[in-house]
Amino acid sequence: MSISFDATGRIVVGTDLSGRASVAVEWAAERAVAHGNDLLVVTALPAVPIPHRNRMYGAMASGDWPAKLQDEARHSLRKQRASIMAKHPGLNVEVRIEEAMASYTLAQASKTAELVVIGARGRNAPLSARALGGTALGVIAHAHGPVAVIHDQAVGTPSGPVVVGVDDGPQAEGAFRYAATEALSRGAGLHAVHAVDVAMWTLGLDHGGIDFTEVVSAIEAHMREMVGGWAAEFPGLEVEVKVTPDRPASALIGASDGASLVVVGARGLGGFAGLVLGSTSRAVVRESFAPVIVVRGERPTKE
Repeated sequence: MSISFDATGRIVVGTDLSGRASVAVEWAAERAVAHGNDLLVVTALPAVPIPHRNRMYGAMASGDWPAKLQDEARHSLRKQRASIMAKHPGLNVEVRIEEAMASYTLAQASKTAELVVIGARGRNAPLSARALGGTALGVIAHAHGPVAVIHDQAVGTPSGPVVVGVDDGPQAEGAFRYAATEALSRGAGLHAVHAVDVAMWTLGLDHGGIDFTEVVSAIEAHMREMVGGWAAEFPGLEVEVKVTPDRPASALIGASDGASLVVVGARGLGGFAGLVLGSTSRAVVRESFAPVIVVRGERPTKE
């Protein structure tokens, strides 16, 4: 099974056609304009749609509920396309309805898309909750390329720095490079954050009088050297390295306050282990004060 559209080089944004999803769509449109990409707006409908209970009567009365749902989605997408083009003249915008699961559709699109953009939560999440929806989790877990997760209550500080999580893991350099390119394109500084969870070392253990202040200082020196080597390839980039004795999620969430963007690698070691599929990932994407881009490894060259 494969998707029916070509995502190559485009910014692809998923929408459930709710007002909440419009925040992610607008973020994607602005990025497409800034980076000179085409924009593809995709909504995924199941082949056999099951109406929500508050629409059950209307579905039964319609006679052909799947066709009615398709018509409504097509109408909404056309209106959304017209609205985007009115706000961003010259932007090439395409809309598409895909009969498949949204997470599968967007994960497949990420194989060739420049960036996949998804809202952090769906239409049915309570307004009071900073929820992370199942679609967002599914896309992050199975994507092959970078995925931006946009929370409708956390659009970032446009003039703020780009924040990136760094460690000794194999994904860290790729995340740094992505974040550095983002920072330069925005004319922003780059804050490289590494978390040292000292509590994990000392809880219930005899640490033999180890001075953890010295340990953190040694790690900070190592991180500064490592990041400095990467940063040398980006002339004009202003980089601040921060090593903090904290849990990874807390460190990144705290750094995201006032940031324009947070970038994390798909998987890390030490301070950011299991970032994508574990509790750290869910916490950062759910609680970040700025949009989050999760950077993956190499894309596959074949289906």
